[in-house]
This record gives sequence, structure tokens and C-alpha cells, in this order.
Amino acid sequence: MKLNSKLRIAAVGVVSLALMAGATSASAAVQPQKNGSDGGLYIYDTNGEFVTDGSTVFGWETDAYGASDELGYTNPTYCPAESTEGWTFMSAPGDERTAAAWQAFRVNGFNPGTVEIVAATLNPIQLILGLPGQSGIKAAGGTYSLGVACTINNGVTVVGAFYRTVTVTAGTGDYVFSPIEAAGVPEVPAEESETVQNIALAPTILAPENGVLSLEVPTGAAATFATPTLVNNVSTTTGTLGAVTVNDGRFLTKEGWDLTANVVDFTNSADPTSTIGKSQLGIAPSVTAAGTVATGVTAAAPQVAGSATYPAAFASGAAANTTGLSVLNADLTFVAPQAKAAGTYNSTLTLTVVSK
Repeated sequence: MKLNSKLRIAAVGVVSLALMAGATSASAAVQPQKNGSDGGLYIYDTNGEFVTDGSTVFGWETDAYGASDELGYTNPTYCPAESTEGWTFMSAPGDERTAAAWQAFRVNGFNPGTVEIVAATLNPIQLILGLPGQSGIKAAGGTYSLGVACTINNGVTVVGAFYRTVTVTAGTGDYVFSPIEAAGVPEVPAEESETVQNIALAPTILAPENGVLSLEVPTGAAATFATPTLVNNVSTTTGTLGAVTVNDGRFLTKEGWDLTANVVDFTNSADPTSTIGKSQLGIAPSVTAAGTVATGVTAAAPQVAGSATYPAAFASGAAANTTGLSVLNADLTFVAPQAKAAGTYNSTLTLTVVSK
């Protein structure tokens, strides 16, 4: 008989009362596995039958259940007492205890009032969270860990993991479980006498080459502006310039650099005779931490919309300690005089980087 979701829930409800009292003793019997699992995870098929054939192939959408022993698919997996969440997950081998590295996962709730995961649903198609997600794993194929995990701190910290190693066929998603293998007792190495020998080290190094100073702006770059609003009955719109990068490859001389911005007056796209002065554009430069490896980089003071003057300083890199990439951006504010006709006004901002 194939187990459907309603039957599975009913079965779980029946066994929960009988299993609660035995949780402590059953949990204590768990034996760590060679693959790093805290204990064995026994596999049952869509009919609730224990799978004994190690060559059994499971389809990506085929029901598969995990239990703590071979005596019944409803025998629960016991999480540590401090656990607050349960999950089913797939990860690369070695990433089982790093929740942020799981490639596909879903919530697998506890039996009410316990830290038991009963009849854990393992079929990968149901792992709806994570990246690249179950579909990405199916397409790529390979070797993964599939099982259940116990966490605290809202799913961030893994305190228990019970899983099997699976091999997935790329494209079809068909997979097989590797056998359960309990970890053996580690051998104690024989005591050896200490012998000390010295080996001379004399590596040769190359001097770095002095590169160039350059400014990198994406082709066709255009600032983005939000929908304008009336502030004290004055049309005001804000936006973002977009990332630009100063790349200083002068690793030997380290002269430093200055970046300036210049703006031309704004022209109405429908009426070239209608213009708005560039002083109405405010710029607040910033240094983006992500992607910036240079040190000693500072953003210039903001230019205030309505009283801005151009050309204006945008950012600078101090001499002696600034090389590599500096990623920069800016918040924009455009305030239009009340007398100006409504419409879209175009302009160009020019960035220039020069050596100190």
C-alpha cells in the first residue's frame, strides 16, 4: 500500500504517544556513522517497507522516508534536547552542519511536544528552499548528503544531523543511497621517539610590476531615478548613480588618486529650449565595502541639490597605501524649480580620475 500524506500523518499521530517515554534511551543508542552522520538513517520506500537492497534506485519524486532503525518507518529520529527546529536537507558532503551551505531544504517539523522527527520525508522534489535548489541538484547530478537536521537560533545553528550519502544521476534525478556504515573506534598510534631534521628553504620571489590607474564604468551606464514627488510643492526625485570602479594597479609607486564629477545643465527631452541648471542636482558619494580592496579611500562631501557646484570632488585615494579596486557609488537628488515645465530632463555626469 502506497503511503499518502493523510495516512502518514495518521500513522505519526498514533506512534507519538508510545514513543515519547522512550526518547531518552533510544537517543542514547545512536551510533555515529563514517560519513559524519550523528547516527544511522534507515530508508523506507513509498509503501513504508524497509529498503534492504543497496542498489535500489529512487526517482526524484518518489516517496522515501527516514527512520532511526530498521524496525518501522515511524520510529523517530531524536534531535538533541535543545533543538528548536527540524529540517530535511541536501548538501555537498562536508556541508551538512552549515545551514547556510545547504543546496536544497525544507522544514520537517517535530512531533508535537517533542524533539522527534517522525517518518522524515526525504524525496528531493519537496525541498523547495535553497540554492541552486532541488532542480539545480537534479540537473547537475553528483554526490550529496540527504537527511534531516536539528537546529537552534531560528535554523542558523545545526546541533544534530542524520543523513545518508546519495549519488544522483544528472538530468533524470534518479539516485541511490550508500550503505549505512558505523564509525569505528579510532586507533591509538604507537608511541614513537622524536627525530628532528632541518630542511633549508630558499624561495625566489619576483618584484611586482607597476600597472596603470584606470576608471571602469559599465557600457551604457545610466543613473536610476525614482518617481518624482512634490516636497513643499517643489518637484523632487531621488536616485542612485550606480557602481563605478577605480582600479589602481600602480603597486610600486602608489601615488594615490583624485576622482571628480562634472555635470552639464539639464534639457527637457520634449523642448530643448527648456533647461534646468546643474546646480539642482545633489550628489552624496559613498565607498562600497563589497568589492573594495584598496585602503585609504574616502568619499567627498555631498553636493546639496539647489546649491551644488561642479566640477566637484567625488572621492580620493591616499598615496602610499591605496592600490587595487575601489568600488564607488552615489545617492542623487534632483530638485526642479517650480516655474519649470513638467517632463523628463536629460544631462550627463562625467567622472575623471587623475593621479595625485
